[in-house]
Amino acid sequence: MMDHVAGNHSAAFELAGDLHVMLSSEGTEAAAWWAAIGGALLEEGPLAAPVHKVSTLSAAEVRHKPQASIDGLIRQIDKGPRWRRGLTGVRYAATGTTGARLMKLEPGQSVPKHGHADLEATVVIQGRFSDGHGTYKRGDLVLGEPGMRHKPQAVGDEACVCLVAQKPGGFWRNFI
Repeated sequence: MMDHVAGNHSAAFELAGDLHVMLSSEGTEAAAWWAAIGGALLEEGPLAAPVHKVSTLSAAEVRHKPQASIDGLIRQIDKGPRWRRGLTGVRYAATGTTGARLMKLEPGQSVPKHGHADLEATVVIQGRFSDGHGTYKRGDLVLGEPGMRHKPQAVGDEACVCLVAQKPGGFWRNFI
């Protein structure tokens, strides 16, 4: 969340961070804390060479930050996105943001076990999933770090819809 508040993300990871803040109290609280820390650091004195932009939003401002891209994404989901079935049977939909897509798992459906070569951020929008490392609900942000292997599976009676943000890369990086 520190990088999110500082604005150090690609558009896909920015979208994932915004969703986490919007959908969970934990995300809102973490963003508010990092914004406060950034503001305190800026108040300490002049920076010789500012490298990053640091937000100085209050907790209330973080919670009510205008989120046109999030609103558009939620409207897209409500309308019923154009889902396309991948090779594994999992359905995906474009978000309009490079490096970000929606993933939908029907109840009990799973993604084949896979690894990550780069950082991947997944935010649960609807339903729940479990991946062998934990069970995640609406608003949870799950980071797939390089070298991590997991097998996400929808849990419960409801389909699980997630936003998946990742660095652009080749197809074969998923088999690491």
